[in-house]
Amino acid sequence: DMNGYAKTGIDTEFGRGSSHFERATGYSGAGPNPCLGVIDTAPFYAVPIYLGDIGSKGGLKTDASARVLDRQAIPIPGLWAAGNASGNPFGNCYPGAGGTLGPALIFGYLAGDSI
Repeated sequence: DMNGYAKTGIDTEFGRGSSHFERATGYSGAGPNPCLGVIDTAPFYAVPIYLGDIGSKGGLKTDASARVLDRQAIPIPGLWAAGNASGNPFGNCYPGAGGTLGPALIFGYLAGDSI
């Protein structure tokens, strides 16, 4: 049960708080696991949560000038990409909310400069 997980700091069902990243982004006031808190004070509320897509881990591969590369890593003439249309410069991870904004700005600038 959630309250038991919060008290022991170990979530045996989903493993919440088992990575350094999760613990770093948890609530430091909760202990012994910053990702788990006791649920014991009313009133309680429920809200629907819908899945969505907030980032890109794929897309067109580009070089440092935002030129789109073919399968042999050769720039395709006249084709640039930036933002979520291009591959993520963070590789296979997504650092968090807003993580696509900086690369979109930088690669948009680089594409414009290159053009």
